[in-house]
Formats: sequence, C-alpha cells, structure tokens
Amino acid sequence: MSSVLKRRNNNRKSPVDYRLNIILLSFLFLFILVEIRLFKIQVLSYRDYKDQAEKQYEDYRDIQAKRGSIFTKEGYILAGNQTYYLLYAEPKNIIDKNSFSHNLSSVLAELSLLREKSSPEEEGRKTYDDYYVSYYETISQEVKKDLYWIPIWHHLTPNERKIIEEKSISYIGFEEEPKRYYPEGTLAAHVLGFVGSDEKGNKVGYYGIEGRLNEDLSGRMGKIIEETDAGGTPILIGKYKKVDPVQGRDLFLTIQRPIQYIAEKMIKKGVEEYDAVSGSIIVMDPFTGDILALANFPTYNPADFSASETSLGTESRRKLFERKNLAISRTYEPGSVIKPLTVSAAMDLGLVTPETTYEDNGPAVYSGRIINNWNFKHLGTLNIVQLLQKSNNIGAAWVGHLVGSKKLHEYFSKFGMGTKTNVELEGEDSGILPNYKDWVDINTATISFGQGLSATALQVLNAFNVIANGGYLLEPKIIDRVVDGDKVIDMPTKNIRRVISKETSDTMVWVLEKAVEGGEGKAFSLKDYRISGKTGTAEVPDEKGGYSSTRTNATFAGFMTDTKKFSMIVVLQEPRTSTYASETAVPLWMETATELLEYYGIPPDKETVQLEN
Repeated sequence: MSSVLKRRNNNRKSPVDYRLNIILLSFLFLFILVEIRLFKIQVLSYRDYKDQAEKQYEDYRDIQAKRGSIFTKEGYILAGNQTYYLLYAEPKNIIDKNSFSHNLSSVLAELSLLREKSSPEEEGRKTYDDYYVSYYETISQEVKKDLYWIPIWHHLTPNERKIIEEKSISYIGFEEEPKRYYPEGTLAAHVLGFVGSDEKGNKVGYYGIEGRLNEDLSGRMGKIIEETDAGGTPILIGKYKKVDPVQGRDLFLTIQRPIQYIAEKMIKKGVEEYDAVSGSIIVMDPFTGDILALANFPTYNPADFSASETSLGTESRRKLFERKNLAISRTYEPGSVIKPLTVSAAMDLGLVTPETTYEDNGPAVYSGRIINNWNFKHLGTLNIVQLLQKSNNIGAAWVGHLVGSKKLHEYFSKFGMGTKTNVELEGEDSGILPNYKDWVDINTATISFGQGLSATALQVLNAFNVIANGGYLLEPKIIDRVVDGDKVIDMPTKNIRRVISKETSDTMVWVLEKAVEGGEGKAFSLKDYRISGKTGTAEVPDEKGGYSSTRTNATFAGFMTDTKKFSMIVVLQEPRTSTYASETAVPLWMETATELLEYYGIPPDKETVQLEN
C-alpha cells in the first residue's frame, strides 16, 4: 500500500514545473506572433513597405502633358496652348536671403508695372513701391523655409522670363507651364467651355467640350523619378527614370467659323433689340446631325472665366446665364412649336390628312378645365393646314385625342422628347415628358400644343430635323474628327431610328411651308425662298402653379423647304418688346437665314421665281 502511494506522489508535478510550462508556452506563442508579423511584413506587405522606403530616397515629379487643341471644321483654332513659365527658387542654396529677396522683388515689381500699362483698367493701379513691398514680404518669408524648391510666380510670358534672366539672379529657375488660350475670344464660348484648376491644382476642363472630353484633351502626364540622399538632393550617379507625357488629342468640331460668327452676332442683336433676358440660336445640317453653329447670349470669354459677373452687363437677370449653355441645359415649355409633332403622329397613323377638318366653335373642356386659343378667337371649320397656320390650340388638342395618350407619348419619345440627345457637350438636360399612364384628358390636350412638357432648344430643332430629312432621328454631332498623333478618326453620323415614314415627312414639309406662308409671321417671310417652320409662343409658368399673362418664351424652328441646306431654331427668353414669337423670334430667324443664304450662295427657289414672273 505504501509503495502505491509513493508512486502516485512521484507522478505529481511540482508548481515549478507548471510555471516553466506556462513560460515556455508564452514564449512559443510570442514567437509565433512575431513570425506571423514578419511574414506579413516581408511577404504580404512587401510591396507597401518597399514603396514607402522608395519614397524616402526617391523624388517624383510630374511632367505636364500638352493639352489637345480644339479647331473649327475648317481648321481655325478655337482653343490652344501657349508656353508660359513657372519661376521657382532654391532656398537651401541661398546664402544671403535678404539680398536675394530684394533683387527678385525689384524685378517682379517692374514686371507688374509693365502688365498694368497693357491693361485698360485705370482704377486701383499700384506704384512700384506697393508691388516691391508686397513681393519682398512674401519672398523673404518663403526663402527662410528649409526646402530645395519653392514656386514664386506662375504664367510668366517668354518676354518676362527673358527680363528676369537678364538680371542674373542666382538660385532661381524656370519650368514650362502650358496655358490655355482662346484666340477667337468669345466665339463658341459655350461650345468650348474653359480650363481651370481643381482642388489639387491640376488643370481640368469645365463645361462644353473642355469638360465633356477632358480626358481626351488632357492626355497623360509624364513623370521623373530621381534617387535622392537623406536631404532630398538628387544623387549624381543615382537612379533616374523619365516617363514622357502623352499629348492630348486634337478635336475638330462640326462648328463652321463663319456660321458661328453670324449666329453669335444675330442672337446678341436679337436679345438686345427685343429686350429679352437671354437667347439661343442653333444651326444644323438635318441630314447629318452636324451642329454648324450654337450661340447663346449673354456670353463670356473662356480665357477670363473668373471675371466678376457684376462687370458683365447691366441687366441683372442676364448675369445668371453668362456661362450656362442655354441651348442644351435650359429646359422650357416650347408651346406651339410642338404642334407639328402632334400632327406628324396623326398623319403617320393615317388618322388625318392636310384636308381633314374639325370644328372650332369655342373653348374646349377637358377634365373639367377650359382651354382656349392664344388670341381667344374661334374660326369655325378649319383643316389641318389652317390648324398650324393659325396655331390653333383647340385643333391641336382634338388631333392629340385622336392619336391617344399612349401613341402620342410613343411618338413624342421617338422624336427625342424626354431624353438627352447625347451631344458631346457637358451639362445637357433631358427635359421632361411625363409618363402617359399619369395623363388625364387635360394632359393629352395641353401636351398636344406644347404645354405640360419641357425640352431644350436642341431637342426641339432635332425633332424638326426628323421632318426635314425624311423621317429619321439622328444624334446631334459636334465632333467632326479626332486627331491622335498621326491617326485621324472621323466621327460618323448616328442614325438612331425611323420616327415617321418618308411620305409623312414629305407631307409635313409641305404643310409647314403653308404654315409659314399663311401664319402670323408671314410679313417677315423671305421673298425669294420657301421656308417650312413653326412658331411657338409659350407662357412662362409662375410660382402659383399657373402661367404668367405677361411673360413668354418665343421660338421659331424651321428649314429651307427646297434645299434643306440647314435647319435653325431661335429661342428668346421673355422678350419685352412683344410677347409673340411672330414679332420677335420670326424676324430674327429670317434675318439670320438671309445672311446664311448669302454665305452658302444659295440661289432663289425656282418655283418662287416662276410664280413672280
């Protein structure tokens, strides 16, 4: 019995043994943790730590890529690059910092005075001493920094660089700094957009082509990688690698310089003559979708986009629109200019012909609401041609209900209402075409004559192009070709879909010609040319949910009946000399068309000449 107890006592571990085991297990656990950590550092995170180490002894500098230029279709440059220079200093190498600050401040003050002399501004001019003190205070503080490189002055011209170099100031240098310039000033400003700086100081395009195609234009920046010592100084025999920048692509627009000039001149004249808040003119080729001109007024200079808005005109409301491309970003209720779309749908479905008649014996009631004609007149029996000539709301509502809400919505959608045109410009709006499932009778009636939906000027003109070109909706095109080094990429015409038949298209061209001949604006129609088009005088919605009785938007859209060489839309926002498109948008359209006909050298229509003889 005693021997058994003795063996049992010998098998028991002492407290010392337990402590040793715990210590060994702890060391083993810590060892495993260290191994895991080392594995993570040396294997899993190897690349991250390698990059961090390289950053400590490598210096990276970006090389700015040359931004692509923008040209008209004929090759006139609208946006290009000029070589300017960044002046920098090397504080760590400067011994006499006071003398350095004095010498550099003196020459910069001289350059500032030279810049002032070339400026027309008289107010707020400074003296040499004003500039010198300001520069000295800044530079003397900057050169105290323990740095090898600091920027001093951006955008020096080549001549200004030469003046500074002649002063033989040590420890300064220059870097090329391309700057965007627009040799045509305000021409096509809303098409182009402008180039500014983002929050990181990088050059970025905003609005227009510059914004929408910024990646194509900006190219790809290059990089210089230099091995440096602990102080950041490049090592003479250290690693050096240079990745050259890739130049941005050059863009040739569909814009034609003479046509753009005419459009800008005329829209400025129209807005001022008819005392409108703003206005737009778009000229297109209806068979290719090419935008030949796109002009808005008020406008701005893309080279001076930072100018104060208060210095750009006396009309306060116009200031809101200077940089906005109204032709694609401003939506409005187009009004009666939409009636040809309603009639086209009915004709395409075989529901009406030009000779189809209806009765207009008084106001019509839909969903308990009354609709009336714009002049409150009722002319009894009218046909479809007279509907458009008189811009008759009662007739348009009647035709719209013949078509029905579902089919009317379908045709309007096919004409491009309610969706973006996908033109290559930044800031396009889609407009609003309400879902037909939400329509009641009054909605079908008002949408039939252009109220209760919204569209841009470009959408409206592109819909008219459908009638002009035989029934096809084309995607508006603003880029003619792209030049990428030695490679030229032509942009094709994009045919989106057939909207109406060729027969319907031909009939509507004739109907719209008669609408101009017998319409309210017939007094302004051109003597020797036949024109197919339609006016739109749309009341502006007010804050109470109704429509203003004194404010309207005036539109005329159309094309030359015979040649169809171009289509054009004129939109005037709230003209004050007259609320009617027939007295504002129509004469402006005709006057602009006269200059375009002279530019193209289009002879008078044969049929018109024969009738006169």
